[in-house]
Formats: sequence, C-alpha cells, structure tokens
Amino acid sequence: MQHLSEVDRVREALRNLMERRQIKSKPLAKKAGLGETSVRDFLDREGSDVKLGTLRRLADALDAPLEDLLGFEQVPITGRVGAGGSIVFDETSGIETAPRPPGAVGPLEALEVVGDSMLPRYSSGDIVYISRQHDGVLEHYIGEYCAVRLATGETYIKLLARGSRPGFHTLRSLNAADIEDVEVTWATPIIFVMPRAGRTLLQK
Repeated sequence: MQHLSEVDRVREALRNLMERRQIKSKPLAKKAGLGETSVRDFLDREGSDVKLGTLRRLADALDAPLEDLLGFEQVPITGRVGAGGSIVFDETSGIETAPRPPGAVGPLEALEVVGDSMLPRYSSGDIVYISRQHDGVLEHYIGEYCAVRLATGETYIKLLARGSRPGFHTLRSLNAADIEDVEVTWATPIIFVMPRAGRTLLQK
C-alpha cells in the first residue's frame, strides 16, 4: 500500500509539472526518448508502475530535478552498495525512496548498504546518502568514507586511499582485507547515514 501511494504521488507531481511546462504526454515521451504512449499509460492506467530510470529521463525532458517528481522530502533509493563482498550497483526496479536528511539541500541519492566489512560504522540495511554530480575522484576525497564505483562494475562503501601507482586507488575496510590498486570510475563521500533501525521505524 505504501508503494502504491508513492506511485500516486509521482503521478500527480508529473501531471502538475507537465501543466506548468505546457507539454502533453506524447511530445514529452518523445523528448524523453520513450515509447509514444508511455507517459499517457502511466498517467491514466491505475496500478501502472514506472522505473526510477524512466523518471530521470522525464525529469530531464521537463528540465526539472528528479525531486520535483518524487516530492521534496523524499530521496530516491537508486541501488545497493557493498560493505562486504562484491555488489553490482543496479537500479531498483520501481520507485523506492527514503526521507531527505534534515538540513540537506541539493540533489541527493540514497543507497542501501549490503554486507558487514565496515562494521561498526555501517551495517547491512543502513541507508547512506550521497550527492554524485561528476565522475572520477577529487583530491579532497582521499581519506574520506565514500561510495566508490570500480571500473569492473562493483560499488562499495570504503575509506578511499591512494594506490601504489598513479591513477589507482586502494579501498580500506574496517574489518576485512583492503581492496588494493583498483581503477575507480567515480567516488563520492557519504554525507548522511540513516541506520537500519531508524529506517524500520519510519516504515511502520
């Protein structure tokens, strides 16, 4: 039931945004690179769902932040991130959100932690928040706890360190072996954590 209410909220936000931008379903779908009836189907068919990636494309086509479709107080949960074994970062299949952290501004993403190599700082089931607006690694990220995407596809929460050679990095764990000298596609610091227990309370 909670999931349906989220979809209904998104549907209403999309209608309002389309009205403000004065654009109809078919032109919007075309601009977003979607099937020509996809927007109309989502708006008119009760029980229809939509993927987060589709919402991103619609938000871009409407020249609006994704939060305008999710609701300002919500942040999209865009995937899972490993604090243990190899986790492939993959987009959630539907709309899943987490509350916006207090005082946070600007675009955010939320990731669900899987694994225990970063205990006690991060536990499996925690939600971490990031603001990822570029690829690569900025110098001042070294020494910070970051969400890190490797060139091989895995995504981790680790303490980011320099590697033994230029262009490579080492990912340090709190209670597991380091991942040494890996190529990083992007890294971004963790800016807020919602513990698993707090998440459970909010869902009740």
